[in-house]
Amino acid sequence: MYKLLVSVKAKKEIKPLLKRYQFSIIEALEDIKENPLGGKALTRELMGRFSYRVGVYRIIYKVNQKDNIITIITAGHRSTIYD
Repeated sequence: MYKLLVSVKAKKEIKPLLKRYQFSIIEALEDIKENPLGGKALTRELMGRFSYRVGVYRIIYKVNQKDNIITIITAGHRSTIYD
């Protein structure tokens, strides 16, 4: 099982969302813990990171397979998350 680390930035971005979206993102984090490579592998500037879709929101994360650690970098609306 992987250990999940959530960045301060991601916490700040999730906090103002409606409760129903917060719960959806928390459920998605559990899915990511079970299958970290199940997200979409990103390219170009975001190479080495993954994106996980939760409705109109996205979770961007990195996977360290050596240490079994998943780092949640950011989470937010799909229109602004990749900027």
